Amino acid sequence: MFIYLLIIGFISILGQVLILRELNVAFFGIELIYIISLGFWLLGTAIGSLTGKRKFFLNLTQLKFLFLIWGILFFADVIFIRSIRLIFLGMPGAYLPFYIQLIAIIISILPISILVGVLFQQTAKIFVAENKTLAKAYAIESAGGILGGIASTLFLIFGIQNFESILLCGLITFSFILFHKRKENKSAISFVASLFIIISIAALVFPSPLDFLMTKQNHPNLVEVKDTPYSRITVTSLEGQISVFENDALSFETESTSAEEFVHLTLMHHQQPSKVLVLGGGMEGIIYELSKYKPEKIDYVELNEKLIDITRKYLPEDFKRSITNSNVRIIIDDPRIFLNTCLEYDVILIGMPEPSSGLTNRFYTKEFFEKCFAKLNDKGIIALRLRSSENLWTLQLTKRNASIYRALKSVFPNVIILPGTTNIIIGSYDKLETNDKILAERLTARKLNTKLVSPQYVHYIYTNDRFIQISDLLSKENAPINTDVKPICYQYTTSIWLSKFFPDFIQTDLSDFTRSLSKNYFAMTLMLIIISIIFIAGRFWIILRRWLLVFLAGFIGMITETMLILNYQTNSGILYQNIGILLTAFMAGLTIGSFSVDKFYHLKNKSRFTDYALGIFLIGSIALLNFSFEFLIKRNLVTDLSITSFILFLTGFLVAGIFAYSSFLKVKDQLKVISPLYSADLLGGSAGSIAASLFLIPMLGLLTTGNVIGILSILSLILI
Repeated sequence: MFIYLLIIGFISILGQVLILRELNVAFFGIELIYIISLGFWLLGTAIGSLTGKRKFFLNLTQLKFLFLIWGILFFADVIFIRSIRLIFLGMPGAYLPFYIQLIAIIISILPISILVGVLFQQTAKIFVAENKTLAKAYAIESAGGILGGIASTLFLIFGIQNFESILLCGLITFSFILFHKRKENKSAISFVASLFIIISIAALVFPSPLDFLMTKQNHPNLVEVKDTPYSRITVTSLEGQISVFENDALSFETESTSAEEFVHLTLMHHQQPSKVLVLGGGMEGIIYELSKYKPEKIDYVELNEKLIDITRKYLPEDFKRSITNSNVRIIIDDPRIFLNTCLEYDVILIGMPEPSSGLTNRFYTKEFFEKCFAKLNDKGIIALRLRSSENLWTLQLTKRNASIYRALKSVFPNVIILPGTTNIIIGSYDKLETNDKILAERLTARKLNTKLVSPQYVHYIYTNDRFIQISDLLSKENAPINTDVKPICYQYTTSIWLSKFFPDFIQTDLSDFTRSLSKNYFAMTLMLIIISIIFIAGRFWIILRRWLLVFLAGFIGMITETMLILNYQTNSGILYQNIGILLTAFMAGLTIGSFSVDKFYHLKNKSRFTDYALGIFLIGSIALLNFSFEFLIKRNLVTDLSITSFILFLTGFLVAGIFAYSSFLKVKDQLKVISPLYSADLLGGSAGSIAASLFLIPMLGLLTTGNVIGILSILSLILI
């Protein structure tokens, strides 16, 4: 059973990562899809762990049959996910209705996650029936998760495409079925497994053509597709127009005038731009437009090296020549890290994607703008872009833009906004010119060859009603400043996306609701009373007590893990490269935590007091860890990979320790607690993921969230 538990953990983590990547692309890279999908995965696994009666056992042949079904469904999932828009008759480039997206996620996630839950439950039953413990079964499955996390990381490092990784995951599953069998077991299961091994190997011989054909379903004019550590890059070509997609959302196309507007409307505010820094977006034509000014130096910083390698060969000749000029230096680095060591510039252009995720939001915070401010000379200017509606701004859109505007304004005393479907926001320490005639004269004097930006266009931008109205609107809007420790912009972006499907959501501001709730002492007191009553009831009802302990461990552990990973991402910017290391550290903590508590309960001369002390230590430690989060962040102690990994290891150790502690808490028959405790752990993790990503961290910030979770941990001591 050891190898069975190990394989279950392996395919669960690796399969989960691969399917989530596919879903993220299918729904245009919206990060909320990750959260929803992960929630359904944990929910499905919990459902699977609860199925079947306690005394019902599957035999080894039946277990192998479930492995076979899982492998087949896993392959079918990929075909289904890549065909979602065709199956549900979606319009090219448009979102499917929200309920259709949910249906597609449920179809993709629930069947295979339920099977994982059933497999663990049944395998753990056989394992426990052999005089083993649930804690040890949990530890072995977590060790398999470590291997799955390492595999997903290595696949990225060695450039293995997601489709190839899927084939490898399926091949491992079918190979396990075929080779881990008894001599007498020559069933149809082995025959089918052999057949799928042959199919997997054949597909691995020619993976690129298959991957290309499946992608072409959604991109008829496809010329290349490539998975990178940051996103899936897709390039299409139609009558000379090159379009580049990241996670199937349009990143840029070569016939657009957006780069022209961004560069020229910004550089009109500088008398003689000599040294320019471009943070992302250079391939869309920004470098080409900048080359018209013949600056002394253009430094172009790009996070994703593969994006340059893939797109540069398809760019128009003018674009290609511009990025190879002697005054252009391409730097592969994280923009925030590069700003720590670079020299001063006259202009900084922020061409990073919209702040729709934890990765991109970090380029629109007060702390990031402070880094930029430190690298500009006295007359230097900074500019960024925010897409929006031209004439109608919803409440969330207004607050999203205002949170970024206020962040920039808190650093740069002079800020102007140039309205349009894409707003250009320019900041400077020095006064910015707003006289359209003077700006038009500057443009004319430079004798630039442009398609759209002309003296007449400049006059239109600076004299239309929206120029004054939008500036007043953002100045008066009382939105929180977007910061690293309180990324409120991420929550507003999520609300904007949801309002596309639920029109009534347009005028809803969850952050206002949270602030009003925090000031409503009656509501807060009532909430604390209800939680305390539940905890006290658990203190006297042992079944509820164990369930609550494990649920809270999963809930608190997931929130703590999310805080640590988001903080690391904000400061280092290399999360996608190191996410496998971080998750492996957490899973290693789960493994050793379970083993350690299991060993503790097999010691001789234990007393009731030592059991009680262990529970106090585990929950008290996780409370202390969350209370110390503010101290760790303010002293920049959780920005290093090794330190973050160590704290994640401690978090996993404590979460698994509480799980194992609960599995022994007044338990005479370990078989009775397998399903309820494993499902409690999964449900707690699912609730924690959603709560942390959508509500707690965006609304309360990292520091307050840590304190709130610390208080919840202290309340959990009632259950010991």
